[in-house]
Amino acid sequence: MDIDDVGTKCEKNLPHMLPTKEVFAKIMDEFGITPETNVVVYGSEGCFSIPRAFYTFRAMGHDKVHMLDGSLADWIDSNGPTESGPKDSFKVENLSTDGAANYKNAVDPINIVDIKHVSNVVKSGNSSGSIIVDARSAGRFVGIEPEPRPGLRGGHMPGAFNVPFNILLDDNNKKFLPKEEMKSIFEQAGVDVETEMNIVCSCGSGVTACWLALALEECGRDPAKTLIYDGSWIEWASDENTPVVK
Repeated sequence: MDIDDVGTKCEKNLPHMLPTKEVFAKIMDEFGITPETNVVVYGSEGCFSIPRAFYTFRAMGHDKVHMLDGSLADWIDSNGPTESGPKDSFKVENLSTDGAANYKNAVDPINIVDIKHVSNVVKSGNSSGSIIVDARSAGRFVGIEPEPRPGLRGGHMPGAFNVPFNILLDDNNKKFLPKEEMKSIFEQAGVDVETEMNIVCSCGSGVTACWLALALEECGRDPAKTLIYDGSWIEWASDENTPVVK
């Protein structure tokens, strides 16, 4: 399954957007997943999109989803069973459109916000009841490193805090650092993990923002108070009407 293939297409041609609930339900049918199925998300070592897959299931209403603490290599090293051989892939365009999906629990994305919501946070500041935390590198955040997408403005949203997602991970195994270390990293960046305000997590394209959201949850934060900006920096910086700070 390709993250962009299943994503919602829009006029700005943004990458990695969440699918509609109708597409998600059809994909669940394709995989033979029901609302009662326990789903475990994992990936190869160094794969940074695993939390994004985890949050996709959660956002679309599938709450029986878990993320493996470690990679496929860790699973193999622990003598976990594996299988090999070719697997058929599919494209959304080939999904059946006949009748309603058997999967009935799909919902419009939960705890996902759009550019209108984020614009209100930027304009209203603390009175909005939210803060923004950016998972990109410090260089991209301040605008001295180029963005991966050519021609995209560098910098950050006014009032945003910066916690590069990779500093929350152990350099050796890419697992989360101990809880107290992560809380200290957030605090040093000016982010109170226990704040009653909503925390909006952003990044380049909505993928590594999910590392921040998961880290906050690991630190004990109520996940209902943490939001993901789906369009993230690509959407924000592509709109010439949005303010950017360097």
